[in-house]
Amino acid sequence: MELLINVIPLVVILILLFMRKHMLFAGLVGGILAMIIGGIGIGEATGLFIGGVGNMLGITVPILYAAAASMVAKAGSIESLVELAKRGLKGKIAILGGIMVLIQAFATYTAGLGAGNTMVTAPLVAIALGAVPEVIAGMAIATAVGFTTSPASTETVIAAESAGRNVVAHANAMLPYTIVFFVLAAALAVYGVYRRGSLIREGKDNKQEENVSTSILVKRAIPSIALLTLVVLGSNLNNLIGITLFTPATAVIFTAILTVICTPLNIDKTSEALIDGSKFILTTLFSVGIFLSFINMIGELGTFEQLAGLVSKAPDAIILPMAMVAAFLIAIPSGAFTAGVLTLILPTLSVLGLPSEAMGFVAIATGLGTQISPVQINVAALADGFDLEIMDVIKENVKYVIPAFILVTIVAIIFV
Repeated sequence: MELLINVIPLVVILILLFMRKHMLFAGLVGGILAMIIGGIGIGEATGLFIGGVGNMLGITVPILYAAAASMVAKAGSIESLVELAKRGLKGKIAILGGIMVLIQAFATYTAGLGAGNTMVTAPLVAIALGAVPEVIAGMAIATAVGFTTSPASTETVIAAESAGRNVVAHANAMLPYTIVFFVLAAALAVYGVYRRGSLIREGKDNKQEENVSTSILVKRAIPSIALLTLVVLGSNLNNLIGITLFTPATAVIFTAILTVICTPLNIDKTSEALIDGSKFILTTLFSVGIFLSFINMIGELGTFEQLAGLVSKAPDAIILPMAMVAAFLIAIPSGAFTAGVLTLILPTLSVLGLPSEAMGFVAIATGLGTQISPVQINVAALADGFDLEIMDVIKENVKYVIPAFILVTIVAIIFV
């Protein structure tokens, strides 16, 4: 009975979201219900509110990369790179969709984080292909699998430690599954572009790029190539040279310098473009932080812990798929903190002595759930890059993320 009462605010929020009510209105209604049910005072609620906003605005790397990506886009660097890619592939744009998803996938796997990479890759894809739903979903799926199995991510560390296994050994055990789902995500993107074609809006700017010489395109493309390279391979380059030189801060500064040198933008306009580029992501993080604060109020009721506790009551034969379902569902309203969701679910599996691969599949299920969450920063990054509303991204992702989750669950049942 207690769980049924505590889950009411969460259910109300989800209903309002599915009715396409504004995210903040849905969160406010749920938060007020949580305060009434849990007897949460104004002072405590205020602390949760400020904490939620502060946590989201503290995610600085995606903010930096979003600003840099917008800067090079305004300089025409991304358009130039895309035109070069089209010329190189001789019009086979479907292949370009798959390649970009794989770049996103391996960049996420290398860094252990997805949203910062999305801030750079999404505008590239948007300009090259437009907002093709299968490409966006492919990027979301690849990102979810990448950051939940990467040896550099918090989620992988939690999964490995829950099974008492070395992190590298656990990551290596999950790697074959990771690669399979990367390939499937890329194939989804290729299929989507092949089926729909390019969804970009052809205009004057597109035609102008087609008439520019290849040498000029190469020069203008240098800043976007440099930014993409530093985002994807920055840590590897640091290991190669033996010093920490390429960081998010130096990547942005270096890209800005190249923008002044290689594109028509001067120093003043480049600086303005960098500042303007941060506006959307900052606004989005602010709204997501407010919504998250209401979710935190529901968390104070113990709702998520109680939902996770249901897993322990399942028969041993189905406890893994039940854990994956619970992780997937809990991640939807609380997707900003994937690691926090895992700390609710994995202790149950740990007590049962399940292998680390089981923990890994629960982590993947959680990651997939975050990709249809209004408080997941990667979803916000996709919305920004493709110039869409967050709820529109979620609506399209649902069509592909849920089948991907079902497939992951089947694979887990068969191989674990």
